[in-house]
Amino acid sequence: MVPGPVIGVAFPREDYVAALEQAGAVVRVLRPDADAVPQVLHELNGVLLTGGPDVRPDHYGATTTHPTVDVDETRDAYELPLAKAALANGIPLLAICRGVQVLNVAGGGTLIQDLPSQRPSTINHSILEPRNAVAHDVSLEPGTRLAAVMQAQLTADGRLDVNSRHHQAIDQIAAGFRVSATAPDGTIEAIEPVSSPDTFCIGVQWHPENFYRTGESASLFTAFVDAARSNTATHST
Repeated sequence: MVPGPVIGVAFPREDYVAALEQAGAVVRVLRPDADAVPQVLHELNGVLLTGGPDVRPDHYGATTTHPTVDVDETRDAYELPLAKAALANGIPLLAICRGVQVLNVAGGGTLIQDLPSQRPSTINHSILEPRNAVAHDVSLEPGTRLAAVMQAQLTADGRLDVNSRHHQAIDQIAAGFRVSATAPDGTIEAIEPVSSPDTFCIGVQWHPENFYRTGESASLFTAFVDAARSNTATHST
């Protein structure tokens, strides 16, 4: 049996690993002290950026920090270069929650530091439990890769129910990217590159990995793993 493509994942919870393995991937857990960037990309067919704490605001040019911001210096120092290197080398990339924020910052974009206080809304963007609880829907932009991948799950008017656990979101989108999904209050929920249509790169603000048992987001992981399988990156020996 031919082994699946190798997907590098830093700081994963078990749902990320399960969703990837279910889609046919071989998961390699990346460690900052052992898997140097960009060299590790030669051993990977794809990269998954996971959820977690906030990106330090000065990474996107902010001069003040909201009191709710909770950063992880180790993750910033590893994942921002990882995202930049994956983009520069055309490595298939899927970015989830914090991951889409890292992706946007790596591309030169900015973030809203605290949605509840800076962009008040009737939409609840943070339902912690159960982790697969539907928080709201998102509208997917026709013609995007994300819309094509999730087509079977969309309503007739292009909407998708999602879960949600975040207090930050994309503000200014990175150059070269487009919005591929928005919440009813206008919050950016997904991005993907405008150029490089042959390279898989999608970032989503919700947590599709939490649906691996029930399959609502299986097509997203399958498309990502299929793209990684087609990636010409070679493994080092």
